[in-house]
Amino acid sequence: MGKDGFNKDGFNKDGYHKATGIKFNEEGFGKDGFDKLGYDKDGLSKYGYDKNGYDKNGIHIATGTLLNGAGLNKEGNYGATGTTFNEEGYHKATGTTFNEEGFDKDGFDKLGYYQDGFNKNGYDKNGYDKNGIHIATGTLLNGAGLNKEGNYGATGTTFNEEGFGKDGFDKLGYDEYGFSKYGYDKNSFDKSGTHIVTHTLFNTAGFDKDGFGKDGFDEEGFDKDGFDKLGKNKQ
Repeated sequence: MGKDGFNKDGFNKDGYHKATGIKFNEEGFGKDGFDKLGYDKDGLSKYGYDKNGYDKNGIHIATGTLLNGAGLNKEGNYGATGTTFNEEGYHKATGTTFNEEGFDKDGFDKLGYYQDGFNKNGYDKNGYDKNGIHIATGTLLNGAGLNKEGNYGATGTTFNEEGFGKDGFDKLGYDEYGFSKYGYDKNSFDKSGTHIVTHTLFNTAGFDKDGFGKDGFDEEGFDKDGFDKLGKNKQ
């Protein structure tokens, strides 16, 4: 014990640590070398067994062998398979044929894809192999002209030469007919000409989808033929 009343490990005679002020040091171990749960730095209790009942040699306390009653070794693998799946293919933690990450004993998920995203035939969910070759076309582009990254081969972007994405909408969210995925054009009229706010053929300003009011004139006072109310031509 040092002059300050603490031993070389920083504990006093009552078991309190100099740095922490409690009976455990910064690493969480007490004067006797055990943590709050009774395990030392090697994860073993004072009886020489870890929390799962294995000693330093991997012998289980209950069975006296390298496997516990469930057939698992110190590393948590089944002795019969050397993995976390038993001979029937069931996982030790989930009790199903899939582990916590959703993969079976062969490494495939419920949809048949391996952890790297490819199925047993070597293709991902979009039909591309590791080299980006599409299963249907045998080229770097699928039938729609898209590559593995989802870009059009002709433009190198997610939009084709006409400016539309694979979902059929442009950068502003409108399809080739000028309607959004909700069925309204940029002026908020649907395909039947009904306005989203008024639920009539006219918007809040009183104009229809073509920009004409109930009297047949636009906001500049001209009809669809270009004449005003006095019959004067717009030109």
